[in-house]
Amino acid sequence: MNVIFLKLLKIKSNYSFFSLCIFIAAIVSFINPQSYSQTRVDSLEFLGRSFNINLLNTTFDKQLNTFYLISQLKLYGNYDNVDIRVNENFGSTFIRNETKNTRDEQHLNLNAKYMFRKDVSFGLLGSSSLLSDNRSLGINESAVNYAAVFSEIKPIDNIRLAPFAGYTSNKQIGVTDNGNLYGVEGLIENLNFSDLEINSVLRFRNEDIIPRRNLIRFYELSVSNNFDRSISNTIRTFFSQNRKDFYLEADSITSLTFNINNNIQSRIETAYQIFDRLSYGGFLDIFSLDLAIGINWRIIDRDNRYKTAESVNKGSYDTKIDELKLEIDAATRYESKSFNGILRFNFYERDEKHQVKIFDGLTQPIYEQKSELEEQKNNNSSRATLSFYGNYKISSNDLLTFSLYQSKLVYDTKSIFNDDDRDELLSIIRLRYSKLLTSYFTGFINAEGTFGHTVYLFASRSSNNNQNRIIRLRAGGEYLGSIIKSFNSFEVSANYTVYDFEDVTTNYQSYAFRQFTAIDSTSFQITNDVSLSAYGYLKLSEIGDFKWNSFTARPTRFLEELYLEPRFILNYERTIFSIGLRLFLLNTYSYQQNTKIPSSEYLSLGPIALIDVLAWKNLNMIVKGYYEFITYTDVPGKEQASLLMQVNWKF
Repeated sequence: MNVIFLKLLKIKSNYSFFSLCIFIAAIVSFINPQSYSQTRVDSLEFLGRSFNINLLNTTFDKQLNTFYLISQLKLYGNYDNVDIRVNENFGSTFIRNETKNTRDEQHLNLNAKYMFRKDVSFGLLGSSSLLSDNRSLGINESAVNYAAVFSEIKPIDNIRLAPFAGYTSNKQIGVTDNGNLYGVEGLIENLNFSDLEINSVLRFRNEDIIPRRNLIRFYELSVSNNFDRSISNTIRTFFSQNRKDFYLEADSITSLTFNINNNIQSRIETAYQIFDRLSYGGFLDIFSLDLAIGINWRIIDRDNRYKTAESVNKGSYDTKIDELKLEIDAATRYESKSFNGILRFNFYERDEKHQVKIFDGLTQPIYEQKSELEEQKNNNSSRATLSFYGNYKISSNDLLTFSLYQSKLVYDTKSIFNDDDRDELLSIIRLRYSKLLTSYFTGFINAEGTFGHTVYLFASRSSNNNQNRIIRLRAGGEYLGSIIKSFNSFEVSANYTVYDFEDVTTNYQSYAFRQFTAIDSTSFQITNDVSLSAYGYLKLSEIGDFKWNSFTARPTRFLEELYLEPRFILNYERTIFSIGLRLFLLNTYSYQQNTKIPSSEYLSLGPIALIDVLAWKNLNMIVKGYYEFITYTDVPGKEQASLLMQVNWKF
């Protein structure tokens, strides 16, 4: 992580007033419908939400053979009319294996802004993003650095505009391109006009890093109208277009034809959306209604700068994807003293088409061959869901909760070479009853049932047709006393998967998975500063072949899983000390003539510790980890450590 040194100078300047024509130009630029970007307010670089805190967060985590280091630094300073903000994020991952994989990412932003006037400010923004990965990936090393000057203009309280210009350097796979950076950002926040509330976001950005270009166009408009206290309507629409140019290693034919080492691929994503939501609250004082409908249209163009008919034959060709989405959502809510619930219906449909682009030199046979491959990706899917959730308060101590979920998916492909067309049905019902037996103890019982059915429409895939049934029963309780706090639960579940045509195919066999789970979490307060706690669970699982018609199962595998973690905890002033033991045991069994035969035994045992220090008011340091001694059947024993270190400092 970079070490950052800041030398902040007190700045005093005396500028003349801006003329009215600058404000008029700002408003015209903001309203221009060709100004767009594919980000929300939080992602705006110059007008995004800013921070006014100083903090340092860093975490080191080791799990098995993987090491993580994540750090964040935020600095803020205000000097007369100058605000300076620094934000840095660094992440590093190291995997200790035969190849020793390492991946580092760093993002650094520096923003300095001078408040010339209440409605006008000037600033400087610098940014650096670095990526390094020693694996053989498409883009395993990149660096994007830029510096820009900007001004923020506020013609009225609800409108802000920020034009900017600068210089950028972009490095990919060892090639560095430099060029101009320029654009504008705009924001309308809660602008009231008659009975309307208007919000809008604008982003226009160009990176001319010749021979590449990166572009962002985004414009979003949201208009809300509150007819009265109970009825409101919101219409939102946006247009976005993103272009990214990437370097790709050129194939041998393209390299010789155009005398290049790297090809350039442009990915242009264009999206449109229109969305409308109508809310009606207070209907008969107990009902409310929400209706929403949205349409999304997206086009993705992938173009290679240099191409030949021979390179297309090898798989490098230009494509276009058209995607259309429709979503309808309706929900009604009911609320009274004894019952509250919500009923929701949702319908979603998506159509996706893939095409091959024609260019000079592409022969008709190759075009038809590649078009046939792309058309196999064409698909249409629709899903309809109906759900209900409700709470019925039987008495002050009794509560009944009920939920229902019903879903139907239809997935179709248009190519005659596809056989993935299918229908999927999913039903889930849950019932929970809880009772406050005393002021300290609450008991509960849950029941859940799931039914799923997958049907492939073509005979070539019909052997995958199956029905899945899951049943769960759970009971438990929670005790909250002044000295003892405890949560306990016991659950039995059964999962039955039955293939529709297992009698005529040998590839798939119906199976059953049954499990018993017991969980306990208990703490015992010895004194105000000393306590004991324990967490543990036991799982007994059985897997076997299953016959639905006779409802019989032949077990094939059995698992015993046990986890225990008792701890001794000491609170001393602003520090928490914890030490304990960690036990994990997994035994597996096979079956021979319905007799369990031990197969393997895995045992992990070792100490566990934690130190949590709150130094002063704003500095928190945490160190926790465990050391385990591992034994496994027919494998030499080993030892390994897991460690987490974390520092949170608000200074």
